[in-house]
Amino acid sequence: MASVTLEALHRAWLKRLRDEWQTLNRDKLANRLKLPVFLIDRANRRLGFWDDRQRTLGISEQHIWQHPWLDVVETLKHEMAHQYVTEALGIRDETSHGGAWKEACRLLDIPAQATATPGHAPETETDRMLAKVKKLLALAESPNVNEAESAMAAAHALILRYNLDATKAVEAPDFAWRRIGQTAAAIGLDAKLVASILSRWFFVECVWVSVYVAPKDRMERQLEVLGTQTNLELAHYAHDFLHAACESLWRSHARAGVKGSRREFVAGVLTGFSQKLQSERQVQAGRGLVWLGDPALGGYVKSRYRHLRSMTSTGVRQSDAHQAGVSAGQKLRIHQGMEGKGRAGGGGLLGRE
Repeated sequence: MASVTLEALHRAWLKRLRDEWQTLNRDKLANRLKLPVFLIDRANRRLGFWDDRQRTLGISEQHIWQHPWLDVVETLKHEMAHQYVTEALGIRDETSHGGAWKEACRLLDIPAQATATPGHAPETETDRMLAKVKKLLALAESPNVNEAESAMAAAHALILRYNLDATKAVEAPDFAWRRIGQTAAAIGLDAKLVASILSRWFFVECVWVSVYVAPKDRMERQLEVLGTQTNLELAHYAHDFLHAACESLWRSHARAGVKGSRREFVAGVLTGFSQKLQSERQVQAGRGLVWLGDPALGGYVKSRYRHLRSMTSTGVRQSDAHQAGVSAGQKLRIHQGMEGKGRAGGGGLLGRE
């Protein structure tokens, strides 16, 4: 990359950091801080730093290159908490991550945690639920078609019962959000169809949001899913699995000489898979397990996004490739055989031990 281009990127990043800082200072800290000097740190020894003596807030250049802008903003908040302690509270003799800093983190809505906590966290309801689903999806890899289909159907029934019980609970669910998949300047049909499957069958809501992509210095779109932690984990796994399955199935059918485009075939796969899930849901409805939606989740989405527009998808030609894709999708089973990432930068979601 030419140096002038890198310099232009640095200027854009510094402006973006300054804008983020000003918004946070206004909305979270009642404008109690004074604008610092911003620096893109090329030493890359740390994600960020706050230098009280020189009033400099630095963010690692490598951090900006390698991580989503959302993570960079979290680092910015972390350093703003240090700035708040020294400048707003006038405390300079406390340990770097002491009580005052933790209070500043609370104001900025970030975890008061300097580093990752070692050891294993206590088992949660999400962990227990995922362990049950994991066992069923392992059976879905069985070469016995009937056994595999039964295992996948049982997994979906388990998830359905879990969500039906959750809507009847006295305490309101603890909803959260997560951004998954790659950013893109334009949203492909396959990405739209996967999002539709997640929102229709996996108990989450999906929103396409605009995100800043620092290496390109431009805004792109990314999928955000909203729901309980358990459903976010399952939807994330399903998202990665379906995209990987579509690519694998297309390669196999392309080698077999199927006529038509990848777009037509993949749309068929996702259509067929959605039809499969609809049939399974109808079976469960016959057993009295009827899903009518979750108004509480709808309220959470509206509180986060007051103005949402629906997104339409263009149709595809009913070609041989599309029909072959529908057939393949109707036979598709979500299982542990593919390396679905589940969490960005993490291991396989349902492969955790």
